[in-house]
Amino acid sequence: MLEILIVDAELQLVPAEMHGDKQIRKLAVERGKRPEELLLDSNFMHSAIERYFPGRSNRMGRPDIFHMLMNVVLESILNKEADLRLNIHTVEGKFIKVNPNTRIPKSYNRFVGLIEKLLQKGKIESPDGKVLMNLDKISLNDHLNDGMHNILLSPDGHLIKSGVLPFDERDTRIVIGGFSEGKFISDFSGIEEKYSIFNEELTIWTVANECIASYERYLKLQ
Repeated sequence: MLEILIVDAELQLVPAEMHGDKQIRKLAVERGKRPEELLLDSNFMHSAIERYFPGRSNRMGRPDIFHMLMNVVLESILNKEADLRLNIHTVEGKFIKVNPNTRIPKSYNRFVGLIEKLLQKGKIESPDGKVLMNLDKISLNDHLNDGMHNILLSPDGHLIKSGVLPFDERDTRIVIGGFSEGKFISDFSGIEEKYSIFNEELTIWTVANECIASYERYLKLQ
């Protein structure tokens, strides 16, 4: 089994510091919500983020990359073969567990509404009561120390020119940064295996897709 674990994910509601901002309040009125109920989204809040968090507006508030990522991961052959798990650890320390049977909306606006509900209510259920996504109370360290084979992907890791990761009979967890630029915030010094799969930085959905395809080849699903 392969787990894709996205860490330090820039996925959060609008921070308290920004609730009184004119731009944020206008967006809230347009959507019929309170500022604290809005998902932080640099596509629409870039200047507001820059006002309160100078120099971080290109990193913070990136639900768009998770919309792409989750569609890629959950539509993969490996997931359809029930041999894949996706978990997301946010920059605020929240741990999102994703049911492999979850269908992510193709509409970005619907996806944003779904994540807003998840971060406020703690879970998303299907019409028949099945939990599709939920916030788990487990810590990142406890999750990483559950005995699985951990591999950290980083531009600073050892470059694997073939792009083929060292899978074996053990269940493997691939740790990928959930941000568009910058460095990890969490400490991963305890993970010994650190690799890079390309000599340039890639989007997180491309990295996840390459890892999944590599594991599918290892299992001879391709």
